[in-house]
This record gives sequence, C-alpha cells and structure tokens, in this order.
Amino acid sequence: MKVKFILLTSLLLFARGCDFYSTSLWFFQKDGITDERNPLTYFFGVGWSGLIIANVIICTAIIVMLYYFYFRFKRPIKFSQEPKNYKEFASLQYFGKPNMWYQIFYKMPSNKMVAIAHFGFVSTISLIILSFLATFHNICQFYDFAFYNKYRLIVGRPLFVIYGLSIFTIIVTHYSLLKSEYKKYTKQLAIIIQPL
Repeated sequence: MKVKFILLTSLLLFARGCDFYSTSLWFFQKDGITDERNPLTYFFGVGWSGLIIANVIICTAIIVMLYYFYFRFKRPIKFSQEPKNYKEFASLQYFGKPNMWYQIFYKMPSNKMVAIAHFGFVSTISLIILSFLATFHNICQFYDFAFYNKYRLIVGRPLFVIYGLSIFTIIVTHYSLLKSEYKKYTKQLAIIIQPL
C-alpha cells in the first residue's frame, strides 16, 4: 500500500508539473491569457499565481484523501444483508441499502467516509490522466505538429475529446474500484466464515 501511495502521489505531482509547464508555454506569450481554456482563467480571470494556489489546494486535498484510502479507510464488512454482486455491495457501502446502485451517480452517499476514500482514489487516477492529455495537447499545439493539426481538423475541438476521455476515465476507474472492493470483500468474508 505504501508503494502504491508513493507511486500515485509522485505520478500526480509529476503530471501536474507537466501540465503547468505546457500551460506556461502559452500563458506568458503576448495575449496568451486570453486563449487559455482553464476554467479558472477562462471564466474568472485567475492569473498564474491563482492557478498555482488553486492547484496546490486541490492536489493537497486529493493526496490527503488518497492517504485516507490507503492507510485509514476501514472498509465496511457488516451489512443489513449479504450483497450478491458488486452493484449491491457498492449500494450497501454508500447508502446502507442494496437497491440504490444507480443513485451513486447523482446522490450524496450517506456513508461519507466511503465516498471520501473512493473519491481520493478515483480523482487521483483521473487527474493524472487528464494532466498528461492536457500536456500532450498543449505541446502539440504550441510546437505546431503537423499530425496534430490534421487531428484537430478531424475532431474540430480537441478539448471536447479531452473532457470526454476524462469523464470516461472517471467512470472506468470508479467501476474498476467497485469491482476490486467487492472482490476484496468476498475474500475477506471467506476467511471470516472459514471453518476452524
């Protein structure tokens, strides 16, 4: 667990550093801030210092939640009924009931500790991938690579592709986590009920 935490934390910090470097290529050009598509800059006019402060706060919060996921999170193993699959397991973890699986996507869970732990893991993976995608996009666009220009002509707005891939990453990572947590639960349950 310690190795995974250090690896993911290091990857997150490296990925954010790469994204900041690639953003700086544009940001400090003449009128570069007007072309910046970071929501904080685009909608609220946040400058470079503000972006750094916001990212430090966000990354610190995510790392704290990731730490909680790996070292402090006590996975619930006692439920009102035994889950038959990962959907029921996730529903019981989040809401204490087996038939609320679909509400995970839009309702605040009643078990906040599970939500915090899972958010820490999912957001770490997702932000790493989003950061590398944004870095690749910024560098290709800044250095005017021909293959990327052709790609931009095909897709129209590469940022929409990046955001789409980010949402897909969140869904897949969360799905994989829930399946993995259910697998751990069944193994742990098998050990508990194993005859002496």
